[in-house]
Amino acid sequence: MLQSVTGEQKLPLLIIGFGMAAARLLNKLAELGYKSPIVVVSREKHLGYNRIQLTPWLSGERTDDELALVNEDVWSTLSIKTLPLTDVTRLDTHSNTAYLSNNETLHYSKAVIATGASPRMPALDYYPQPAIRAFRTLDDGHYLRNLPEDSHIAVLGGGLLGLEAAWGLRQLGYQVSLIQVAGHVLNRQLNKPLAQLLEQTFTDAGIHLELNTQIEAIESVPVLSAIKLSNGKTLNANCLISAIGIKPSCKVALSSGIDCNFGILINNRMQTSAKDVFALGECAELDGHIFGLVAPAYEQAEVLARNLCGANQTFAISNLDTRLKISGMDVFSTGDISNAKARVLTLVDEKNLRARAVHLLGNQVIGAELIGDLSLTTFYNELIRTQQPVSDATHALTGRANNAA
Repeated sequence: MLQSVTGEQKLPLLIIGFGMAAARLLNKLAELGYKSPIVVVSREKHLGYNRIQLTPWLSGERTDDELALVNEDVWSTLSIKTLPLTDVTRLDTHSNTAYLSNNETLHYSKAVIATGASPRMPALDYYPQPAIRAFRTLDDGHYLRNLPEDSHIAVLGGGLLGLEAAWGLRQLGYQVSLIQVAGHVLNRQLNKPLAQLLEQTFTDAGIHLELNTQIEAIESVPVLSAIKLSNGKTLNANCLISAIGIKPSCKVALSSGIDCNFGILINNRMQTSAKDVFALGECAELDGHIFGLVAPAYEQAEVLARNLCGANQTFAISNLDTRLKISGMDVFSTGDISNAKARVLTLVDEKNLRARAVHLLGNQVIGAELIGDLSLTTFYNELIRTQQPVSDATHALTGRANNAA
């Protein structure tokens, strides 16, 4: 078993943020037998929960306890002190000192920044109020659960976050309108024929789709009452959920003189430009990549945990495929699906709500999309990874690709 590095027993490991990446780090440290004390500082009241499951939690399919990511064994194995509703305002990276929002200071052996990301809000004038918000936290969820039953909620953004929010809110019985600037939902993961299959399930559920349009004005004084769209329509909504993307939370790194670009710059060991300071998850940037999905964040956490216990491992950026479950439908995309020069072959089974598409340059598969049946995910990932040529494009679509002669 890997052991924690000696000589640092008196000073704690400081973890800033207690989201999914930090929770995985703690779980792995417990598994490896980490011995040094740990202090976790989080601006949230709720600690270490599964944000991916917020939509089923919203509709009552999950309980608060089922969202917890750190079990009792981890709490009993590790020496952890938590400081909820607290921020680290700055790190003095020369003296290994953290300055906290409660005016206290903390000396640390090593620090891990896992502050995640913050939601992007509409770049429009509006009167700030609880009814205009994102849906990324349990506090957001509690607010939405307690809205009047006859509420009309507008969700801005037709990506994963927007679709999940719209679906969960509709399950609560609210009137829901989804606003998407592109001509179809999930435009970064799916081409139009596959997206239309997903859109049909949303309209069948009573969710109103406003595609190829954007918000022009928000009537919000004294409270939100109407949203005016560029297509000339007005939505009489009393709540607006912004799901138009996220931006890495780099505030503590910037205030500490740590190098940042779009995210906090790290190397393949999650080391930042400052000694003894690491970063992982949505707030981190490696070789121009930001990690908005949970799989790479978990992998980073496991590599860092091993290194904190004396190993010398590295994190490698792999093919970042996307696997989603929306309105009960499995969705998968991998590779390059935005190349305008690619030839796209599509197969749609509307009756069974299944579809797939392959993107080819010449005789090589460069991208693939699947809805409903994900049995060919490994097949397509392997074709893309090995750049194996296919002799018959239709065979690639049906999962029977052969080497080109």
